Amino acid sequence: MIEGIYIHIPFCNLKCPYCDFTSVTVNNDDLFASYVEAVKKEISLYKDKKFDVKSIYFGGGTPSLLKPEQIEDLLNAVIREYSVKGRPEITVEINPETYRYGQFKELRKAGVNRISIGAQSFLEKNLRRLGRIHSPEDTVLTVEDAVRAGFENISLDMIYGISGQTLQDLKEDLKLFTSIPVKHISAYMLTAYEETPLGQMVKNGDYRMPDDGLLLDMFRMIDVYLEKEGFERYELSNWAKDDFRCKHNLLYWKRREFLGLGVSAWSYVKNIRFGNTKNIYEYMKKINKGEKPVVFTERIDKEEERKEKIFLGLRLTEGIELELVKDRMEFVKEIAEQKLAVVKDNRLFLTPEGIMVSNYISSRLI
Repeated sequence: MIEGIYIHIPFCNLKCPYCDFTSVTVNNDDLFASYVEAVKKEISLYKDKKFDVKSIYFGGGTPSLLKPEQIEDLLNAVIREYSVKGRPEITVEINPETYRYGQFKELRKAGVNRISIGAQSFLEKNLRRLGRIHSPEDTVLTVEDAVRAGFENISLDMIYGISGQTLQDLKEDLKLFTSIPVKHISAYMLTAYEETPLGQMVKNGDYRMPDDGLLLDMFRMIDVYLEKEGFERYELSNWAKDDFRCKHNLLYWKRREFLGLGVSAWSYVKNIRFGNTKNIYEYMKKINKGEKPVVFTERIDKEEERKEKIFLGLRLTEGIELELVKDRMEFVKEIAEQKLAVVKDNRLFLTPEGIMVSNYISSRLI
């Protein structure tokens, strides 16, 4: 049963140097309109599937480059074709320099009930080093306008581990992130993916990443500070107040079924993972011919399922069942002695130190 719907909006005003998501830097109303129509057609191609939709997520790219009525159009198509019942979590990602009160009011009226804002930092120097074009004031105004329009469930993205960033810089950022009325904060360590401009800059020695010791201190500071401010960490990079955990992302981490729509979107349905083409023009060409734009399909067998349960489960604070790694107990004992993990009630959890080397631990356990 498909519980989550993801819709990828690939358009951006500017491609951030660290971003490895599929996006195109374009601001073309005709292309936007054609793309929306293509996604609506793709939605109809899956109406024979079984749905119990608990979340709908508009990600990107920059979904807020679309007009609110275009997002509403896509949302209505999902609700109409998939018989969505109840009140699912409906999220739209927003860049701070895009939507204001009027657009938020339209989104709220359309049924959107969660906003995720790409703040990244409230320090001007950090934003410039990240290649962002918005200002700290843009983010504050965006949050204020969203609240005024009736949104309570608001999330902010933060990036840490930026070149030249100090612990004092991070503390100042944390003060600002927690001084405004948001319910959820995602704090991501800056990663220099090889195929991105940032990755090339690091490779060429033009951009210096912080050392591992400083990154661990930063993670600890974020975790302690946000907990003190009433945010509980429930996943490696996510903190939430009260009952405001992101239901959509939890579907991914708990391996529930979801359908991805739009260029480059991925899906997981009935133990099959499949992905759409990353080429927007190929995507629209296939859709307009009545074809599903899928270019990759993989069946997940029992062993692959076990591996995913380990890798994804260790991201969550609830950890994994020891039964999944019963043939790796010597290594489990080793990482527990090194204070990288804790074993309790037949479950394995990572400590902050373990989180910093989670990929290594996962690969060894797998």
